[in-house]
Amino acid sequence: MRYLPNGLTLLRILFSPILFYMILVSSSLTDYLFCYYLFVFAGLTDIYDGTLARRQKNITTFGKFVDPIADKFLLAATLIPFYMLSSKLEICRHVTLPILIILLGREVLVTALRYYSMGKGLVFSASRLAKFKTAFQMFFIGSILVQIFHTRMLIEHPGLAYGWFNPFHDLLNMVVISVVVALSIASAVEYLVRNLPLLITPSSA
Repeated sequence: MRYLPNGLTLLRILFSPILFYMILVSSSLTDYLFCYYLFVFAGLTDIYDGTLARRQKNITTFGKFVDPIADKFLLAATLIPFYMLSSKLEICRHVTLPILIILLGREVLVTALRYYSMGKGLVFSASRLAKFKTAFQMFFIGSILVQIFHTRMLIEHPGLAYGWFNPFHDLLNMVVISVVVALSIASAVEYLVRNLPLLITPSSA
């Protein structure tokens, strides 16, 4: 059990390239269902690795450094394939190049500053805005995968699908990705405003 939190983090890293590949090559209901459940399981590891580590009072240096990387791998493993498929799949059109740059760029910036702060002996926890951003972000990715699955259902088993589902989901995804972008920018600005002075002059903290 002592190694379980770090094991879950490593699983998330290992699942990321599999998810990346499967999203790109999937063509059947089984494929898309596998993608969805793989993403859900990977997302759960993100919740439970930190929860278990805190409960066991077993927060390691390895976990502090690798967990943020695992999160970014999972994000890139879904958003980049969505963007690559956006010219072929109407569902993925919400992931445009500017949105991809904003979301991934924000993660790179904040992660780099967090690592820099660790090197200076400072630890900054995620803000409430950042946690909301992550929640909406994960919901958006899962929602896209569900809509892709349902679209395939319309083709293979139209009697089991719902005509209203895709238009509703499309509107929902448009709203959610707008919220994600706004929260990404706001949380990055908040992180810089709150923490950059401490990183520049840590002795004054």
